[in-house]
Amino acid sequence: MKGYIRVEMLRTLRDPFYLFLAVVVPIGFYLLFAGLFGSSPHPAGTLSGNVGIMVAMAVYGGIWACLVATGPRIANERGSGWFRQLQLLPIAPWKILVGRALVAILFALPTMLLVYGTAVLTHDVRLSAGEWIGIIVLMWIGVWPFALLGIALGYVTNETTSFGITYGLYMALSAAGGLWVPPTIFPSAMRSLAKMLPTYQAADLGWRIAGGHAPELVSPVVLVLWALVFLLVAALFARRAAVVR
Repeated sequence: MKGYIRVEMLRTLRDPFYLFLAVVVPIGFYLLFAGLFGSSPHPAGTLSGNVGIMVAMAVYGGIWACLVATGPRIANERGSGWFRQLQLLPIAPWKILVGRALVAILFALPTMLLVYGTAVLTHDVRLSAGEWIGIIVLMWIGVWPFALLGIALGYVTNETTSFGITYGLYMALSAAGGLWVPPTIFPSAMRSLAKMLPTYQAADLGWRIAGGHAPELVSPVVLVLWALVFLLVAALFARRAAVVR
C-alpha cells in the first residue's frame, strides 16, 4: 500500500491540470477578493476581510484538492480499465480507495498552507501561534470528508460526466456554504441552509479560531455526519460496480 500511495503522489505531482486548479486558482482568488474587499471597514470584534477571505479560500482550495484527486481520476480509470488492472495487484480493493483518499488528504494540506502564506506575505495577516496551529490543523481535518465525497463521485459518474458534475457540485457547495460571500449577509433561510453544509462548517472552524473563539461543537458533528453519508454512498456504489463487473 505504501508503494501505491507513493506512485499516486508522483502521478499527482506530474499533473499540471491538477496543480493549476488545486494550487494556483485558490491563491489567485484570494489575491483577487482580498484586493477588492480585504481592506473594507469591519465592525469591532469581527474578522477583517483579509482574514475571513484567507480562511474561505484555504477551505476552497483544500476541498478541490480532495475532490479532483479522487472523483474524476477514479471515474476515468474505471472507464479506461486501469482501475480494474489495479485490482489485480496483491492489495485489497478497499486499500486502493483508502490510498487514494490519503493522497487527496495529504495534498490538501500544502494547498491550504500556500493560501495562508500568500495572505501573510501580501496582506500582512497576523495571528497568534496558537491560532495558526488551530486553524491549520482543524481546517485541514475539516476538509477530509470531501475525499470520501470524491470517491463516491468517482463511482456515481463516468469518465464523460465526472469532471463536470464534480466541479458543478463543488461550486454549488462553495457558494451555498459562504465561501464566496460572507454568510452573515445571507437571508436567514440561506444562512440556516449554509450551517448544514460541510463547506460552511469547515470554514467556520477557522473563522471562529481567528476571531479568538473556540469552535462550536456543531462543526465537528456536522462534518462527521457528512463524512458518514459520503462513506455510505461510496461503499454502496463501489459494491454495485463490483457486482456488475
